[in-house]
Amino acid sequence: MEHKIENRICQNCKASFTIEPDDFGFYKKMQVPPPTFCPECRQQRRILHRNFKTLYKRPSSKSGKMIVSMYNPDVSFPVYDMSEWWADDWDASSYALDIDLNIPFIKQMGELFNKVPRFSLMNTKSTNCEYSNMTLRSNYCYLLFGCVDDENCDYGHIVWDSTDCIDNLYIYKCELCYECTDCVGSNRLIYSQECESCLDSIGLYDCRGCTNCIGCVGLRQQSYNIFNKPVAKEEYEEFLRTYPVNKKDSIEYILNKREELRKEIPTRAVFGSHNNNVSGDHIYNAHNVQQSFDIKGGENSKFCHTAKKPIESHDVSFAVENEYCYQILTCGNCHNVFFSHILIDSHDGYYSQFCYNSKNIFGCIGLRNKEYCILNKQYTKEEYQKLIPQIIENMKKSGDWGNFFPIWMSPFGYNESIVNEYTPLTKEQALSQGFTWRDDIPSTTGQENCLYENLPKNPETYTDVELLNKILKCISCEKNYRFISREIAFYKRMNLALPKKCFNCRHQTRMDIRNKRVLNNYLCASCGIEIKTTHSKKKYNQYKIYCEKCYQKEIY
Repeated sequence: MEHKIENRICQNCKASFTIEPDDFGFYKKMQVPPPTFCPECRQQRRILHRNFKTLYKRPSSKSGKMIVSMYNPDVSFPVYDMSEWWADDWDASSYALDIDLNIPFIKQMGELFNKVPRFSLMNTKSTNCEYSNMTLRSNYCYLLFGCVDDENCDYGHIVWDSTDCIDNLYIYKCELCYECTDCVGSNRLIYSQECESCLDSIGLYDCRGCTNCIGCVGLRQQSYNIFNKPVAKEEYEEFLRTYPVNKKDSIEYILNKREELRKEIPTRAVFGSHNNNVSGDHIYNAHNVQQSFDIKGGENSKFCHTAKKPIESHDVSFAVENEYCYQILTCGNCHNVFFSHILIDSHDGYYSQFCYNSKNIFGCIGLRNKEYCILNKQYTKEEYQKLIPQIIENMKKSGDWGNFFPIWMSPFGYNESIVNEYTPLTKEQALSQGFTWRDDIPSTTGQENCLYENLPKNPETYTDVELLNKILKCISCEKNYRFISREIAFYKRMNLALPKKCFNCRHQTRMDIRNKRVLNNYLCASCGIEIKTTHSKKKYNQYKIYCEKCYQKEIY
């Protein structure tokens, strides 16, 4: 029987959401029920289980040594240092539980999940990233969160395939970039947003293939432009002498002039390139990827967020190279994985966490190189296949089958996890919706030993001897911060001023300039057709938002 489009009410937020015929086809193919939560609530529920950058010092549950961990000292399960977790002297199978089909399966999962040790940070195939989290195949990174294939990068969120970059948000294949947001394939680019393949430039917005440009908007394949006006090389160099980038006043002047230009020049409704039949924002090299955001590659997928090459998958968050998956978080190189968190190089997994190189697992945690396991207990293939339908029926009766892990399973308060940056709530709102909140997020105050005004102003004079022992007070939140050696060398090399704000406040400033992951319906400011865009009503009234056809006609 062919399904028609259906409107349903989210069981959580009570908002109406649509299930389309193709969606029903996907759910039937994957043998899962249609969702009862709307896409936004499904995403919120998943990323509640992901803590990027709230780090604690706590003792290892195994050795007692002090470690850096994404888990606070009060969590109910053991937490091991990464090297201890990967050691061969313990086995997650030793915590196995016998299944009891007379008890809700989700309750038994919760019992197991609170017994098995977890690693303090997720640094997979990475080296020298002790103060970073959720890293994959990266080296020598510091306070970098959600990084993939990076080297010598610091202070950032979702930095992929990049080298020698500091203070960035959602950049891909970049080098020597600073304070950039949503930039791709660029080098020596600073204070820029929505740019691709730009070089040696400052304060650009939505530029492509530009070199030696300052404060420009919407340019293509241009060199030596200042505020969208071509200039001679000598005039360009004179401008930089007058407005050196190590002066905060210079950067403010450039960005303010750029903002004036943005109000005059058409703005794209959505950002991305080399796509066919996609909807959402910041999608690149994808085919038939719908209602998704921050996607690099992929095809025939939907409701994906921050994903690299999702194939035939729905509801994927912060994941790379997965196919035929549904409702997954932080999975990599997986096939046929459902309702799971941190499964790597695995397939045919359900309701499992922190498992590597495993297959045919259900309700498991911490397994490595295992097969046909339920609640970490080993079964034969025949036993496993006989039990799975009974477990699914158990979960249907309790109302858990088809949904991601419940709220109570997350070890993080709402403000500890990454969810509060993408779906921000106040403490009162979070508590009223059943989430928890943590009031003692780690920070230090009152330990500053130097005023920012007394720091060296000339980048040529920056030295480790002068700066490494300095403790500063953030001008925004008044919490303490300090510098690391590689950071100092970067500012010196790039002729940049030392930052006045701590990393968290710098990060929040970048998050604030990004559009929310919500598609709004407006009319193209040129032709009047209906468009879907993440630009807010305020931005729609402030800028000229064009459909792609009108934008291409105007810009090119």
